[in-house]
Amino acid sequence: MRWPCRTSATTGLLVAACLLAGCAAVGSLFNPEFLTALSGSSQAASLPGDAPALVVAVENATNRPAEALVSYRTTAEGVDSFWATVEPYSKTAQALACPVEEITLGLLSDPGEPGVYIRLGGGTVNDPYIEVEPFGVILKDGINYDCGDSLTFRVQPSGATRSGYQTYVYIRRASEGE
Repeated sequence: MRWPCRTSATTGLLVAACLLAGCAAVGSLFNPEFLTALSGSSQAASLPGDAPALVVAVENATNRPAEALVSYRTTAEGVDSFWATVEPYSKTAQALACPVEEITLGLLSDPGEPGVYIRLGGGTVNDPYIEVEPFGVILKDGINYDCGDSLTFRVQPSGATRSGYQTYVYIRRASEGE
């Protein structure tokens, strides 16, 4: 759905009205540059150095907390990773500065290893967990995605797997968002 009026003045008025109406928390929720951009300034928030990025999200479509290991290669010898802890029915995302040559859930060196763990009990680190079957695919820049795209790794219940869960990736091309 598109708003009939998309001017920065209208957006600025909406934010100002919210602030006057008692939404004082708005200022603490948003980055100051973001509020400046909404008010009509030519300034807008960007990644450091205006670097293009690959947006990587992990979505948990289960009723239990999930932990996912995302591994990616930025150069021929540079492999990085991060853990995403996601509450039930939630999503988290990071922007990775390009180039990101390869990416997967789990280990790039062994895509047959699990990359997602479903926490049982209260969801704490000491609780037992279920290893979700390995994602098993290494996605490659220029083949599966391009810089500027977004990838969403989604874990969801499944009757087709031994663990009862399965992971998928959804790729949204930057050109589709225009």
